[in-house]
Amino acid sequence: MALPNVLVVGGAGFIGSHVAKMLSFSVSHPIIFDNLSSGNREAVTCGTFIKGDLANPCDLEDTFSHHNITAVMHFAALIDIGESVSNPLKYYTHNVTYSLNLLEAMHKFGVKTLIFSSSAAIFGYPDEVPMQEDHPCRPISPYGQTKLIVEKILE
Repeated sequence: MALPNVLVVGGAGFIGSHVAKMLSFSVSHPIIFDNLSSGNREAVTCGTFIKGDLANPCDLEDTFSHHNITAVMHFAALIDIGESVSNPLKYYTHNVTYSLNLLEAMHKFGVKTLIFSSSAAIFGYPDEVPMQEDHPCRPISPYGQTKLIVEKILE
């Protein structure tokens, strides 16, 4: 019996590559999708690698149509808080619009399972430490705002 295919978006990055490796040791075949803008091809040591970009819906279409994707793990994002302050449009485009491209492809191909990598940056300055998960969301950077926007979209 073939293992289910899990699409690991941003799978050549630090967290994505480690998650893909763990998936390969257990219950699924990782399909690594990364544009290598900040990821490292050498970090991909298992699964199937696809050089693709969330900015290009055709890359997503090809990936979903050629692989029987059963779930998606989304780790692709720009993450530099300082850069997000100096260039917020870049962050809204990459982190929100490109996530919408992924969600559109998932919808088109009937994939309903998604794990989204968010950030503590959605909370802003903590009222207390340690923070609880129900802490109010008050992001102080465009980066944190983009992560919270995607969370709201996913709701």
